[in-house]
Amino acid sequence: MEKRQTTEKKAVKKPARRPARKKAESPAKPKAVETKPASEKPMYAVGKRKSAVAQILLSSGNGKISVNELPFENYFETPDLRHVATQPLVAIGVEKNVDIRGKVHGGGIHAQAESLRHAIARALIIRDPESRRTLKKLGFLTRDPRVKERKKPGLKRARRAPQFSKR
Repeated sequence: MEKRQTTEKKAVKKPARRPARKKAESPAKPKAVETKPASEKPMYAVGKRKSAVAQILLSSGNGKISVNELPFENYFETPDLRHVATQPLVAIGVEKNVDIRGKVHGGGIHAQAESLRHAIARALIIRDPESRRTLKKLGFLTRDPRVKERKKPGLKRARRAPQFSKR
């Protein structure tokens, strides 16, 4: 007995077609976005020195500076540290035109002042690219790479050997 092969085709179900999208008759107009000039936008910058890191927000204002939510004079108590931190502002001549809110951590107080100076200089570049030449010449844009050297085994500090004893 011979078996007959059926040549029936199975009905393949096609996926349902999606309904056609309705085209928008008039293109949506983008809303006008107000863009402030670079001098009015707050500028964010980070400065570093040794293990101290300063993050600042520089905005137009009347010369108010706060560090770690304290007044500038309370955080940096000596005039020398205040002078170091504000050098870029004085060099450009905008110390009375900008407000600075800063956050510093790590390192010592002097390294924090220098990291704040580095951050302020970087923010001033964003605010006014023309001031780059002056700040670069004074060395405020260069991150000082000197950090404490690691201690080596068998030594008291990085290079200090133990005291020699003859007897």
